[in-house]
Amino acid sequence: MARTNYRRGYETERRIMADLAEQGFLVLRSAGSHSKIDVLGLRKDRIIAVQSKRTKLYTPSAYRKEIQAIQDLIGDYGLDEAENLDFELWVWVDHVGFRKWQITGRGVKEKEAS
Repeated sequence: MARTNYRRGYETERRIMADLAEQGFLVLRSAGSHSKIDVLGLRKDRIIAVQSKRTKLYTPSAYRKEIQAIQDLIGDYGLDEAENLDFELWVWVDHVGFRKWQITGRGVKEKEAS
C-alpha cells in the first residue's frame, strides 16, 4: 500500500511527539487543522509550538513562507514577549533527520540538528 502525503506528515508529527515526550512534555497534536501549530508541548517551565514539514531534499528557501506565517502569528497575537513560549519549525529530511529553527517575531535561528 502506498503511503499518502497525509500519512507521511502524520509519521513526522509522531516523531516530534515522541521527541518532546522524551523531554518531559505533555504533547498535543492538532490533527487536520491546517494551522501553523501542528504539535504543542507543555511543561511547567516551557511551552513549545511546532510546525512540522517533511521533504526528500532540503532547500532553505522552501520554508520562507512558513517562517513568515509563524512570525505573522506571533505578531498578530502579541506573543513575541511571552516568556517560556517557543515557536519552532521542524523539517524532517529523508535519510538525514530533523532540521530545526526557533522563530521569533524578529528573526530565525537554526537549532542543533537531530
